[in-house]
Amino acid sequence: MTLTQRLAARFAELEDMLNALDAAAGDGDHGTTMLRGLRAAAAAEDPVTAFRAAAGGASGSLFAQVLGALVAHEGGEPLPAALARAAERIGAVGQAKPGDRTMLDALIPASLASDAAEAARAARAGAEATRAMPARRGRARHVEGAGIGHEDAGARSVAEMLAVVAEGRT
Repeated sequence: MTLTQRLAARFAELEDMLNALDAAAGDGDHGTTMLRGLRAAAAAEDPVTAFRAAAGGASGSLFAQVLGALVAHEGGEPLPAALARAAERIGAVGQAKPGDRTMLDALIPASLASDAAEAARAARAGAEATRAMPARRGRARHVEGAGIGHEDAGARSVAEMLAVVAEGRT
C-alpha cells in the first residue's frame, strides 16, 4: 500500500473525530476535507496537486505542503529537512508561528526530530499542547475562549500523518 493510500485509510477512521475537534473551534469539516484530499491524492499520479485541488481552500494549500514533505521523504529526502521546508512555507503563507495554536505547533517540533518515530512523538506532543493555547490564527481565534481546552484539529492531523509515516518505517 502506498503512503497516500495508508494516509487515506487512517483518515477514514479519523474523519468524525477530526470534525468534532474542528467543530469546537471552527466549522467542523476538517476531517471530511482531509479525507477528501487524501482519497484524491491516493488515486493520482501527482498526489500533492490532487490533494490541493480536492481539499480546496486555505487548509488544502497548507496541508499540501505537509503531504509534499512526506512524499519527498518517501522519495529519499531526509524527513527533518522536508518537514522544515514545509513549516517555513506554511508559516510564510499563513503568517503563523509556534504558539499560535496551528498545525505548526505539531510540525515544527517534528522537523527537529532525527527519525520518523521521534517526529511522530514530537508532533503528537505538540498537538496535545495546543489545548492550552489561545488561537491567534484561523477561525478559532474568533470563538469564545479562542479554542482553549480543545486540541487543534490541524495539529492533530499533522501528528496523525506522521504516525502513518512512522508505522511504515517499522
